This record gives sequence, C-alpha cells and structure tokens, in this order.
Amino acid sequence: MNNIKINLNGKIITLYGSNTIIQNEKAIIENLELTGNESQDRLLIQDCIDKNKLKSDILYDGNSVYPFEKIIKAYRKLQKSETLDGLTKEMYHFFIYACEGIAHYDLQGFRSYYNNSFRNLENELLSQRYLETKFSDRDRIFKELKIGKYYNERAYINIDKIPLNKLKSIIENCGWKAQIDTDNYLKLSKDINANISYSFNIDILNYDVSKIMRDFNYISNSFNTESYINQVLMERERQENPPTISEIVSDADVIKHSLNEFNSDVLYKCRLEVELNKDTYDTNTVTKDEEIDLEMCV
Repeated sequence: MNNIKINLNGKIITLYGSNTIIQNEKAIIENLELTGNESQDRLLIQDCIDKNKLKSDILYDGNSVYPFEKIIKAYRKLQKSETLDGLTKEMYHFFIYACEGIAHYDLQGFRSYYNNSFRNLENELLSQRYLETKFSDRDRIFKELKIGKYYNERAYINIDKIPLNKLKSIIENCGWKAQIDTDNYLKLSKDINANISYSFNIDILNYDVSKIMRDFNYISNSFNTESYINQVLMERERQENPPTISEIVSDADVIKHSLNEFNSDVLYKCRLEVELNKDTYDTNTVTKDEEIDLEMCV
C-alpha cells in the first residue's frame, strides 16, 4: 500500500491507499487550517473525511483518525441486526484498535469469540469504562454511540415518547404477540411449544413506556417456576393428553428464560429506537431520580 507523509506544524500526517487516491486527497488535507493542537486537529480531519468522503487511511502522529459518519452508520447497522454477520474489516479494526478489543487471527475468529452476537460484544467490551478516549475523534464517536465511559448514559435515554403502536411493533419484533384491546390492556403472549402458550396483560390506561417496562420487570421477577409446575400438575389430572413431568419442568424453565430475555430485548430496542430517531423523539434524558430500575432486567 502506498503512503504519503505531510508535515504540518510539526505534526506528521500519513495517508495510506492507492497512489491516485492519496495524491488527490493530499491536497485536501494540506488545505486544512491545522494548528498542531492534536485534539482540535483530529476533529478537523475527521470532519474533512466525512465532508469529502475521503478514502485514504489517515494517521495523525502515527495514530488513525476515524471517520465519524461512516463508523456511526456501520455501528447502528450492527446494532439493528444484533449479529456480527455484517462486521466489515474496517469495523473489526475499529473494535480491536480504537476500542482496545482482543485481536484474533482473523475477523471470523473475532465473530466466534462473541458467539456472533453484537450484544455480547457491547456487554463484554464496549460497556467497559476503561476504553481509551484521549483521542478526540474516537471520543466523539464513543459519546455518540454511548460506549466506553459513556455507556452508562444509556440508562437515562428517555423512552417515554415512543408511541404505543411502535412499542407494539418492538414487542412483536422480540418474538411475542401483542394485541391492544378496548379495555386499555396490552395483551402479550408467546408460544412456548406446540401445545403451550404463555400470556399476560399490561394496563395501559395511563400509557407510559417506563411504567410498562417496570410492569414487564415485575412479571418477569415474580414468575415462580415451582409455583407454575405445581399449578400445571394440579390441572394435569383433568387433561386427556397430559404433559409429562419433565415436559412441565422444561416449559417452566422456557417461560422464565423467555420473560427475562423479553425484558432485556424490549428495553434495548426501545433505547435504540430513540437513538436512531432523535429528531422524532424528545431526547431529554431522564433524571437520576426518575431512573426506572430497568437495569435489573438487562
């Protein structure tokens, strides 16, 4: 790979890429009003990369300057997919270098380490407060995505402006059936197996997403597998084809797991919905006093 070095105010800026690209983009970088202040210069170069759609890999004093818009777009795409299937080589390098992740022999090994789950990657690496933020271009990205030292700010994203129909869509996207009835109840159900469906109702008379999430959390925490097993055993004698005891125990475990997963998934998707549509929603964060005990269900 070809490279060109530029000395501006005592700082070495290196462009890597094909000769044609770096020759064309060298002039663009040279026209920037760089001062030698690394924090300010990095942001100027980052904005320049976005504005001019530069294709060179650009290093400032030996360390990469990351594009803002391209990284944000690629990250959000992974968030929505919740897998690492769409992980590009560029994003792989961002995670192992900018986010100080564990390098692997190849990109596939990185996917495998996190079981191809983007949520696992966030929870195991990107939620850590020690992520390096001394470089202003990286810090700007971390702040926008709420990762690293900004990860805890996700708890204060205001999800209450999400309309009921959108919440219903999010719930259905999490694998549950949702029905809004005329009695101001949100009826939720999930098929556990071919014969068993678990359901519950949520009061939505005074609609508030935070309250609904608290109700979800209460239902999940209050579900008792032993009580469920005993109840089904009592009803078992009246059934023509009763389930076996092992089937009942398995169903209880599946229901409990599904409820816990449901809470985490709905909360994550609600927060992502607000982040992806900031112009639509009131993005004022909730205060600490209003924090909704939602972290218990994550």
